[in-house]
Amino acid sequence: MSNKSQDHVHRLIRAMSSQEKRYFKLFIARTANQGHNNHQVLFDAISEQEEYDESVLLSRFKEEAFTHRFAITKRRLYEAILRSLDAFHAEHSVDARLGRILHQVRILYDKALYDDAAKMLHSAIRVARQHDRHHALLAALEWERRLAEQDNYGQVGLAEVERLGSIATALREDLAELDGLWDIKSRLFLSLYRTGQVRSQRMRQAVDDVLADPLLQEAGSSRTARARYLRHHIRGAAAFAMGDLEGCRTHLAHNHVLLDQERERFLNEPNLVLSVLGNLAYVCAALGRFSEAFDRLKDFRQAPAVWEMAENEDLDLKLFATSMSLELGIHLRMGRPDLALSLVPSIDRGLSRYGARLGALRRASFQYQLAYTHFLMGKHDQALRWNNALLDGIVSDDGSDLAVAGRCLYLVLLFETGKRDLIPYALRNMERYLQSRDRVHRFEPMLMNLVRNLCKSTPEMGRRPEERFRDALIPLLEDPFERAALEQFDAMSWVQARMEGRPLQAVVQERAERGTRAA
Repeated sequence: MSNKSQDHVHRLIRAMSSQEKRYFKLFIARTANQGHNNHQVLFDAISEQEEYDESVLLSRFKEEAFTHRFAITKRRLYEAILRSLDAFHAEHSVDARLGRILHQVRILYDKALYDDAAKMLHSAIRVARQHDRHHALLAALEWERRLAEQDNYGQVGLAEVERLGSIATALREDLAELDGLWDIKSRLFLSLYRTGQVRSQRMRQAVDDVLADPLLQEAGSSRTARARYLRHHIRGAAAFAMGDLEGCRTHLAHNHVLLDQERERFLNEPNLVLSVLGNLAYVCAALGRFSEAFDRLKDFRQAPAVWEMAENEDLDLKLFATSMSLELGIHLRMGRPDLALSLVPSIDRGLSRYGARLGALRRASFQYQLAYTHFLMGKHDQALRWNNALLDGIVSDDGSDLAVAGRCLYLVLLFETGKRDLIPYALRNMERYLQSRDRVHRFEPMLMNLVRNLCKSTPEMGRRPEERFRDALIPLLEDPFERAALEQFDAMSWVQARMEGRPLQAVVQERAERGTRAA
């Protein structure tokens, strides 16, 4: 078997864009000694490999001296690539530009060119203030203090010392607010990702406790644009967690306007605008505002050009993952799984291309959506394959909405595909899963009981199990704690299709059209 260890160089090279690879060759050519020629040869060889195989490289270059200490050779190549990437992106990154200017301040200071250092420092401060870079402003403040001290305070008076003190106090207060908001955001999102939307009074109280933090009160005034963004971000996420989609949309819309108005401060952070537009599209679709959802999806896809985002593999990955998932989700909410099904080949190619770089959550989301799409279209075997892939990739302690929805769909698919011998084990497994994660709510036990009764039903019973389930499900449709589960899996459409002997796709589309008219 090929030795595929130590593939960090391969991962980095494969993540580079064509422009970055061309620049690396120019970068290496500037120093054309033997060592760097080896870098170019090895770079090309590794770049050609779809999967890293060190034994192939060692065999190919067995006559070359650099293979004798191959680990060192790879480390030097890795460092050379990073230096070239640093140079390539130097002008595209505000943080890199600030780091370079502050380094130039140090050089001038060390050469006792204090006036020139002060001029350079003012340039750094201007850029840092323009883009809200507080840590760079703190570093610049240290240089202002050193310049004030360098001739025993001969060039400064008390007013200047007090000015520097006021700046330091303001920066510390700004950072304290940002640090506090980041901590609140992280605790909220950690809970949302791990346990899903609010499904009980206890979970609601936990979200209310987060919102009670003084930093989030409407009466308070945020000190910076970033703090304003974080406040809306947190409150919007909390509204989503509690099922308040209109409230969530309001906060997302505020951030959409804020990012546009303060574009200069957020120019180097494409993830923020992509996140806001993507979430807006999702929430609009959940509210049944499909035209607006498609408008926001269009804005999302055009954002890289509008915001002049640097092209790279990470951006390509985000555009694929979010835009395809959104389009898939909008079609499903519109009751058009046939349109969702047409996206499967493109999504399959993207999943193969990006592999593990998608991350577990994105991959799981695609797998559930694709399983659900095939289920709605009556393609139960394909749905089961996608759903099995989802469940195989979920970690054992995952109690998220997606993990629970996958297990619910699994039960239904086992029944629909005639694999009834597996159902008793699946029911016991799901029961233990829900109890161990404090996820025993109302909908999931009802669905489990329905599947159990369907397995026992006889022709004489007719559709009585489905009818009892439907009657018990109706009150849950208005229960805010159960809404999230019913949005993931439309059990009402499934039992209605069974009772009426109609294709599930037709029932789902009919119900979606009624819901859209009501919205």
